[in-house]
Amino acid sequence: MLAQRRVKVVATIGPASNSKEKLKSLIEAGMNVARLNFSHGSHEDHIQVIKNLRELSKELRAPVSILQDLQGPKIRVGKFENGFISLEVGQKVRISPSFELGKGSDISTDFPTLHKDVSQGERILLDDGLIELAVDSVEGDIVNATVIYGGKLKDRKGMNVPGANLSVDCLTEKDLKDLAFGLEQQVDYVALSFVRSSEDMLRLRKLVDEKSPKTKTVAKIEMLEALDDLQRIVKKSDAIMVARGDLAIEIGQTRLASVQKKIIKECNRQMKPVITATQMLDSMVNNPRPTRAEITDVANAILDGTDALMLSAESAAGNFPAECVSTMHEISMEVEKESASYYIRKKKSNFETVPESIAASASLTAEVLDAKVILCLTTSGKTATFISGFRPKAQIIAATHITDTLNRLELVWGIQTIKIEPYDDVESLIARLQSKIHALGLADFGEKVVLTMGQPIRSGAKTNTVRVFTIDKEVVESVDMPMPLRFLD
Repeated sequence: MLAQRRVKVVATIGPASNSKEKLKSLIEAGMNVARLNFSHGSHEDHIQVIKNLRELSKELRAPVSILQDLQGPKIRVGKFENGFISLEVGQKVRISPSFELGKGSDISTDFPTLHKDVSQGERILLDDGLIELAVDSVEGDIVNATVIYGGKLKDRKGMNVPGANLSVDCLTEKDLKDLAFGLEQQVDYVALSFVRSSEDMLRLRKLVDEKSPKTKTVAKIEMLEALDDLQRIVKKSDAIMVARGDLAIEIGQTRLASVQKKIIKECNRQMKPVITATQMLDSMVNNPRPTRAEITDVANAILDGTDALMLSAESAAGNFPAECVSTMHEISMEVEKESASYYIRKKKSNFETVPESIAASASLTAEVLDAKVILCLTTSGKTATFISGFRPKAQIIAATHITDTLNRLELVWGIQTIKIEPYDDVESLIARLQSKIHALGLADFGEKVVLTMGQPIRSGAKTNTVRVFTIDKEVVESVDMPMPLRFLD
């Protein structure tokens, strides 16, 4: 069953997967979160994908979270007279925003203040770091540089200046328009690219709160400066993405593994969901099977403590999008069998809120009683997310009548969801839930369930109670209901 997988799968939607038929195959294969990359596609394209996802989610009885990924201030070279130039080691080049068209040794750029932000000796990396230049001098708005590693440089390839404090705004004019559109469509998450400080996330939160307060924010860690403010960025975000592409360029690829572990560890410590992204199954863009190194990379990210694994080009432009999701599922299920090294309950002694302390109590109670399920009656999903942070071995089930909450929880480790009708009587609800839990195969007669909830119900109290009940043969009734997709065998 898909429900047995704790780690979630994020799939980027693109030309290879944006039809309704393809989206259905991704959901059936186990996609939990659909990422819409706003570096590509029009609003019309994205709105059709959102419409199809919401329809399919309802038809398949499978919540799906929608993640809007803003482009951010991506710095690029301009266009070239012949579509490209070839750069040789030792060649002297000039870079300037004043060049209308690149040719010979001249490179145009869309970054108007490059000459103000770089200095002698700094590196400029082009095309995802494949080409490297060293800055020799600056004359007016022209940056003179020497080619350290050459190659063919094509139109509109990316430019990085590792370590430089670039005078760019994290939210461009395009981002603001895209954000307004995404919030109108009530996306579940918004990811901010090239975050440098917690102030960037505070600004995004303020903009989100004005139009869609329940939408969650994601900080993409891909800048060297972000590592210096990592704790506060995590604190001010609802989730984090380890964006390994630009991050590797910024910090140097040999540091990537240790920095990935550091980011995931900090997210786990603060109990914030974390996504590991970029080239996880890159060979599957063209091949139906991953390499052994990719299998190990995915497995290690899971063992590090990641909440979710992300597919980029693999699902957006590759030949095997659904197979990539299935592969993620299979690797995850295998890693999660190793309970001794995987389900390590996080210990914490200081709690800032009642729901957090309730979550700790529920996780410990489930461990001591060997409960099969921790059942959270929720409206916002907050307590369920806290429980996820403790990484219990018991299956976490979030139950609510609020569809948006079910969708948002699809990003969070270990949580599966069931939709229930609104209720105002606890005892009759518990009886109905016993029947539903038994029908879903989550717990058998005589097995224990830990329940978290808010009381009194009629006043809409926040989570303040932990209860334990046993699946009682005398109470359980036959439930005639269509089985949710995640719980199908």
